[in-house]
Amino acid sequence: MPLKVMAQLAFDGDCRQAFEWYAEVFDGEIAVMNSLGGTPGVPLPPGSKSAAPEYIRYAEVRLGDSVLLGNDVPADEFRPMQGFNVALHARSVTEATRLFEALAEGGRVQAPLTRMPWAPRFGQLVDRYGTPWLILALDE
Repeated sequence: MPLKVMAQLAFDGDCRQAFEWYAEVFDGEIAVMNSLGGTPGVPLPPGSKSAAPEYIRYAEVRLGDSVLLGNDVPADEFRPMQGFNVALHARSVTEATRLFEALAEGGRVQAPLTRMPWAPRFGQLVDRYGTPWLILALDE
């Protein structure tokens, strides 16, 4: 099997809401949504510590051929996401615009979706859950 790289996002108690929203925005499918309280007897990964039972231990949403992973972390260990972007390469300007507008709702636009020399559209934002996105349209 070839190497697969997937982003795993950390949340401060709102992983479930974020992943339900991502599934809706991307027309994806939640494949796994395990809470700490919903998986009794399953040990935590090494180095992890327990949190509220409604916190998500592991979430997976399938977005076409891609997978986005996530989990909640205890409040005293949570750090806002920074130093990276989740890059989305949309097939068209129409798709890029729809995704950008949906993810920007309740979030913060860092660079508006604009025509660039290397792409029909490019923009950056941080969504309402703190996830940083870079959106690029591949074609008009």
